[in-house]
Amino acid sequence: MKKLITANDIRAAHARGEQAMSVVLRASIITPEAREVAELLGFTITECDEPVPASTSAQACKSESQRIREAIIAQLPEGQFY
Repeated sequence: MKKLITANDIRAAHARGEQAMSVVLRASIITPEAREVAELLGFTITECDEPVPASTSAQACKSESQRIREAIIAQLPEGQFY
């Protein structure tokens, strides 16, 4: 049976201080609302094909978040990022 990832799961993880979650695609279903809430909270959902050890997952999410941040900053006009 697949695990359902809901907006409440994202909110609870965020409230615990987590900034990311790794989800095995073939074992999970992520609701559209969960994706929206994650985006609003700056919470990263990493989808993978195989389970990833927790330490590797957190490191991968940080790297992905950093790449996204750098790409967004590169699009901003000069002097607009504080």
